[in-house]
Amino acid sequence: MKWVAIAAVAVGLFCGTAAEAETHAWMDRLGDAPPTERLSARYPPPAGYTRVAVGPKSFAAWLRALPIRVDRMQVLSYRGRPLKRPSAGIVAMDVGNRDLMQCADSVIRLHAEYLWAHDRSEEAAYRFTSGDLTQWTDWVAGERFRIEGNRVKRVRGARRSGSHDEYRRWLDLVFTYAGTSSLARDAASPSIDAPVEAGEFYVEAGFPGHAVIVLDVVQGPGGVRLGLLGQGFMPAEDIHVLRASHAVDGVWFRLPERSEEALPTPSWRPFAASARRRLH
Repeated sequence: MKWVAIAAVAVGLFCGTAAEAETHAWMDRLGDAPPTERLSARYPPPAGYTRVAVGPKSFAAWLRALPIRVDRMQVLSYRGRPLKRPSAGIVAMDVGNRDLMQCADSVIRLHAEYLWAHDRSEEAAYRFTSGDLTQWTDWVAGERFRIEGNRVKRVRGARRSGSHDEYRRWLDLVFTYAGTSSLARDAASPSIDAPVEAGEFYVEAGFPGHAVIVLDVVQGPGGVRLGLLGQGFMPAEDIHVLRASHAVDGVWFRLPERSEEALPTPSWRPFAASARRRLH
């Protein structure tokens, strides 16, 4: 468990290509080098629906290129133990060997990796549940944190490398002290009247709370939008694509269109429209 005192992107198979290495810098941590397929190829739009247009360098476009494992759909915990989850696919991404990358952290991880892939890591900054901000640029400059009860004290140490391995270590710090509470409090709230976009997420704050992220969006007759949803959970585990019997083709969830509509998901109670958030 986290410390409650403070937390409390071509269609087809690909593996090991230069483009992937640039876009998905974490892949060398997956020792088994799993065969993968891009999310956009793995989950085609339902009949009568088309993918919503997105910017070429947007978070939404990057999410469509996520590598989805084709060798298994079974969710594993950070200890490698099988978990019973409503999984329609596994994002090929390292989880780490500690119980850190849970639901809200999975949203942060995807956002942070997007920034890294687009040479925007200097923008990476997240808040702990305590309200304290940690920035990647400060971490590289040598900033450290000393936890004293419920207080966070900043101290200066030796400069760190700007490598992706170091980025991953910094994210573990974020995962330790951030959670659904800080994500719900600090992320932006889109206009309820605006259509749901890929890259947005729904979060219910609590100890525990929960969060799911919209990985892709398609639109059909009458402007109806469906979303592909992903989540991490407790304990720290594979980020996985959700499935449900009420979802179109088993994976495309009807997205709320009005402020009074909720988003039902299989692992949590329905998310209210007010639970919708986005990271810039």
